[in-house]
Amino acid sequence: KGTLMTETAKFDEPKPYTLQVSDDTWASLRLRVDPLARAILEPHRLYVGAGLLCLLLGVALVAVRPDFKIEEDADDDINASYNGGYYAADDQDAAADDFWQGGDVNYNEWQYKNRAVRREKLAWNLGFGLFFAAVIGATGMVAWMMESRNSRVDAFVGEVCGELSSRFEQEGYAIQYKTRIQEEGAVMGHLFPERAICFRELTEEEVRERRANSTYTPPDADPESPVKKTSKKKKKKEAAFGSINVMVPDGFTSGQVVNVMTPSGLPIMVAVPNDILPGQTFPVQIPAQMYRPRK
Repeated sequence: KGTLMTETAKFDEPKPYTLQVSDDTWASLRLRVDPLARAILEPHRLYVGAGLLCLLLGVALVAVRPDFKIEEDADDDINASYNGGYYAADDQDAAADDFWQGGDVNYNEWQYKNRAVRREKLAWNLGFGLFFAAVIGATGMVAWMMESRNSRVDAFVGEVCGELSSRFEQEGYAIQYKTRIQEEGAVMGHLFPERAICFRELTEEEVRERRANSTYTPPDADPESPVKKTSKKKKKKEAAFGSINVMVPDGFTSGQVVNVMTPSGLPIMVAVPNDILPGQTFPVQIPAQMYRPRK
């Protein structure tokens, strides 16, 4: 769950009433998925910030932009006579043209001034264009990095759902993690991001088949019913959580939230416990997916 532009994604909702699974199974899913969901980044906030930056700086540049006014020729009657087709209407010698005999100095001065104004105007326009191109390019690069990070988080959430799928199947539900990118493509998934953990109620035949292939007993099952024993040797399962030690930074006191970088490269937020001073450490449990370093 997450509201676009207002808060980060999270998975801390209570168990839906229609989802008939044990509280222990639901809590195991929520505790492992919620820290991962909060690590998902929202690129749309970046777009709004970049747009506001372009708007503010654009207004500032327009306010200080000089007035590039092209001067009009004060002696335009000569130019009009020349441009109106003097040579085309008369075959007199070019040396007799009064435009070149009397108006060349003023005309060349007028051209020189306006040429300088045009160059300065072009430089300002190029500056505007380069600035906006740089902002758009930087925004696109950062958005791509954010989406790459989100794809790794999605992979971690998918692993969690895969590891817990057997528990939910024993209780009558199939679990699957879906994203809009997977369903509708990268463009729609980026413009309208949506992530959901989907549950499907299994048929009685599917439940019997899955229970026959597993030794897991749901917490709400009859404790007096016998459990099939396949072997005395039990396969050692990987721990669902790992533990890291967090040092309290200077200036932080009990109750304040500290950003912690996990071995996987994903950050989490933890609150400083009571009676812990700056420089001291305290243990924090994190999901196994965040405990493994990225390859």
